[in-house]
Amino acid sequence: MIQFKNIGKKYRNKTIIDHFSLNIEAGQLVVFVGPSGCGKTTLLKMVNKLIQPTSGEIFVNGKNISTLNAIELRRNIGYVIQNTGLFPHMSIQENLELIPKLKGENPQAITKKTAELLQMVGLNPTEYLHRFPRELSGGQQQRIGVARAFSTESDIILMDEPFSALDPVTRSSLQEELFQMQKELNKTIIFVTHDMDEAIKIADKICLLKDGNILQYDTPENILKYPANDFVESFIGKRRVWNNPELLKSEDIMVHNPVKISPKRNVLQAIEIMKENKVDSLMVTDKNNVLLGMVTLKSIQLLNRTAIIEEVMNQNVLFVTQDSNLISVLVTMNENKIGYVPVINDEKKLIGLITRSSILSVLSSQLIDLEVAF
Repeated sequence: MIQFKNIGKKYRNKTIIDHFSLNIEAGQLVVFVGPSGCGKTTLLKMVNKLIQPTSGEIFVNGKNISTLNAIELRRNIGYVIQNTGLFPHMSIQENLELIPKLKGENPQAITKKTAELLQMVGLNPTEYLHRFPRELSGGQQQRIGVARAFSTESDIILMDEPFSALDPVTRSSLQEELFQMQKELNKTIIFVTHDMDEAIKIADKICLLKDGNILQYDTPENILKYPANDFVESFIGKRRVWNNPELLKSEDIMVHNPVKISPKRNVLQAIEIMKENKVDSLMVTDKNNVLLGMVTLKSIQLLNRTAIIEEVMNQNVLFVTQDSNLISVLVTMNENKIGYVPVINDEKKLIGLITRSSILSVLSSQLIDLEVAF
């Protein structure tokens, strides 16, 4: 874990960082994002002592880094910058193996890991091990830079706008590979960017900064849905959720408290409940609100009015969970040609109902907010 405790940084009379405190959990990919000059790169470089704070303390795995040797600290922290920082006179293999060899790691293990890392960043070891950086494209060099950061046995990787100079296709590919590598290797990563789209795509948590202060620290989903203030909302963009429909979950688009009925009711009662609530279907639940089935007006209107609902209900009901996103909900509805789908929680209790009208209502509100913004 990385802990920033009441960090301050001043250059002459200018305050860059002001009383900054933050805990980053082990194994998380945290993105520092914000406008130019907000202090994100300064904070990143403090972790490996490239910059010293004016006040406050930083702890890595419980150790105050001010007590640690800077060279030893840096050998145990991967570091990726925008221009890769590869040594031009060294081959790709030499670049990747330099730090592990300096740390005295097992030679055979180093060779094996070097090949594995090249494969993880999409480069064939046989083809690229003995090339030099000048023989590679910008995107390939950046892949080597990422691989080198992961080549040490360190648990922490620092990345300072590593993909900002790349073309959109290469950048998107590297973002995906970084995300997959982090999940596989479980490193703790601090990633600096000014691009909110990039932050949303890769982060477990986003720390949005302005003038050296934290404006919001949360998951991408929560920041998009619940921006802390007007500046956050402006920075992330009014149409961000509209452009990322997969971030809308079932609970965001469902009708709460859908009309339901006990399985012990009869057909006549079910029809009356439908008329009263102006609906053409009812969810059937037990006394604990567990979803058992459903009935529609079409399926029961010709039945004996005394028939019991549990005997005539459809028990094979399609449903989605509260964590399902809008895209998967639409796929479920379209593939099965249905206009509504119940939402259940982990205990299979009914918590809502998604209809095409409820989806349109949410999306329309997003569009109205966007139109008002402009």
